Amino acid sequence: MNSFFSAKIVPIFYISIGLIFLIFPEIPQNDISSEYSNSKISLIFTREIGILFIIIGFLIRKIYLTSISVYRLMNTTFIIVMLLLASIGPMMYLLLPEKPQQLIFTTIINLIFVFLYSYERKL
Repeated sequence: MNSFFSAKIVPIFYISIGLIFLIFPEIPQNDISSEYSNSKISLIFTREIGILFIIIGFLIRKIYLTSISVYRLMNTTFIIVMLLLASIGPMMYLLLPEKPQQLIFTTIINLIFVFLYSYERKL
């Protein structure tokens, strides 16, 4: 199999989420804090997370475009990274008093990516 579905969908997801965090940091920030506590520092931190997500998306895509065999060899690394990213949502969900549902959705999406990478490992 020359084409990996994960090489298309995972970068699209992380680049789009990163752009939302970068351009509209108030949206994710309002999900995890009260509307009166939005400071410049927390908005800057949200933008930094957006830049990190964009970098993750570009790196995954660049690895695939550079060498499909390297992409295949890094499959286990991608699974570990997605599991780590999936663990952030439940931790924040349990610690925040507001319990934003978006954290559960992103956890589920990251777990779907783990299953996708696991499936592609067998191909």
